[in-house]
Amino acid sequence: MKQKRDRYEMHKYWGKKPSGNLQELIDKYTKEGDTVLDPFSGYGVFGCEAFIMNRNVILNDLNPIAHFLNKQLMEVNVDINKVQRQWLQIKEEFIPFVEKWYSWKVDGETVLLSSVLRDKKDIPLMGKYKPTGEKKSKEYTFTQEQANAYLQFEHEQSITDWYPQTVLLQNSRISAKAGMTVADLFTKRTLACHAKLLTLIEAHSSGTEKELFKVAFTANLANCSRLVPPIKSRGAMAPGAWMTGFYIGETYLENNVLTYFENRVNKIIKGKQDYLTNKGLSNDQLSFGQRHNTSYQIMSHDAKQLPLESDTVDYIFTDPPYGDAVPYFEQSIIWNAWLDFKPDYSNEIVISDSKQRQKNQTSFETDINQAFAEIKRVLKPSKYFSLTYHSLSGLEWKTITNACINNGFELADYTWLTQKSFTPRQINRLKSIKGDVLITLKKSTSPVVVRSKSNQEVKELFIEQIKKWLIKSPLDTNEIFIRIMKIVFAEKILIDNVDLLKILIDNFELSTTQQWQQTKIA
Repeated sequence: MKQKRDRYEMHKYWGKKPSGNLQELIDKYTKEGDTVLDPFSGYGVFGCEAFIMNRNVILNDLNPIAHFLNKQLMEVNVDINKVQRQWLQIKEEFIPFVEKWYSWKVDGETVLLSSVLRDKKDIPLMGKYKPTGEKKSKEYTFTQEQANAYLQFEHEQSITDWYPQTVLLQNSRISAKAGMTVADLFTKRTLACHAKLLTLIEAHSSGTEKELFKVAFTANLANCSRLVPPIKSRGAMAPGAWMTGFYIGETYLENNVLTYFENRVNKIIKGKQDYLTNKGLSNDQLSFGQRHNTSYQIMSHDAKQLPLESDTVDYIFTDPPYGDAVPYFEQSIIWNAWLDFKPDYSNEIVISDSKQRQKNQTSFETDINQAFAEIKRVLKPSKYFSLTYHSLSGLEWKTITNACINNGFELADYTWLTQKSFTPRQINRLKSIKGDVLITLKKSTSPVVVRSKSNQEVKELFIEQIKKWLIKSPLDTNEIFIRIMKIVFAEKILIDNVDLLKILIDNFELSTTQQWQQTKIA
């Protein structure tokens, strides 16, 4: 099931789970009035669905931008009509500023550029615009003289509005170079326009409506940065999308801030209307945000030290940190810096290649185990905890599985989530799992007893089991993963340096139908 609900399209924060799957979990493991928790809430999809279904919700995320998004997603006291009125006022003042930066003469006619293709040295190569009275855009190639004039105009301008000059944490894995700042992710044009837009939002909006505009503002930043690559197979100026990291390609698209921001405003309005309507507010109540009997709480605490009483939560769902795959705080700097948020980098649970941080494999394993101990502490006895896995390879699978076993959770159920978009790792690895594995565990009151096996013993166990299964029929990666998980939890096996994906690749063959078969000899 794809994530298409308007309330989850207001921002581009990563890792949103399909709301339909979450509804099924909430319905299966809770009843109306129960208290549910997500300690790594991200965008907040789980909490939003649970609140709509009349559960009491606790959302927690240490990342300031995630905390901010949770608050704006869940907020019911929003006047949609006021948002629309304020946008007209902001837009009226913003248009002449944008026209100064994006107006250009083509064949004697002054047009407004919607995007410009620039190379790594920022030289403009091509432009896109809509001729007067036409619906279809046209592309335009800059001459050397015109490119020089475009650059000269930028050089002559000064930016008088505030913008962040926060220095990125150096990390080659996400292309954050030494000395690079948030401002360096934008051209002078888009930097000036974003800075002016934020000034106008501050001047002409207030309260929850202003915060909603800031959701649209941060959602638009990457769209109008130097991080947007063209998809050359679709055309020289076909826009791609920022995924992760701060890589600036050989060419990039400089997009018109007003054009793209107006689209984001429409998305926040549709998203908020969708949320309020699904929460049960009638059309005449959309401006007043009347609350239901259930409540929600938005927190920004270290997940290793939750300020909650023990044995008080009826159900927990979470999407744990991705280990070395996604350094969330470092990548969120493009949003946090513009809102002047100060992340608590020291308590983030992550593995980072940044030499400025001491976030390695050992600290990650310790932190995840502590966070899962907190999950066990606040969860009521014999209640359920669901989490997602994204990989069979590397540290994530090992760390999360061991934390579950160490803390005495028992495997209760498993299924698959098909998220809105796969992670870059899943897209690029044909042999990896597709989608997320959803594991549901039960809080046990029995003493924790684990089995210690060497790496070689675990590998041999996995190989022998897989051989037995494949003798009967070929299996895809997902099915093998689930079967192995059942063995690991049933026998309480702690995993060390065992890579299930590598075991499959080294000992078995993947057919053209994406199923593993026993054609290699271990």
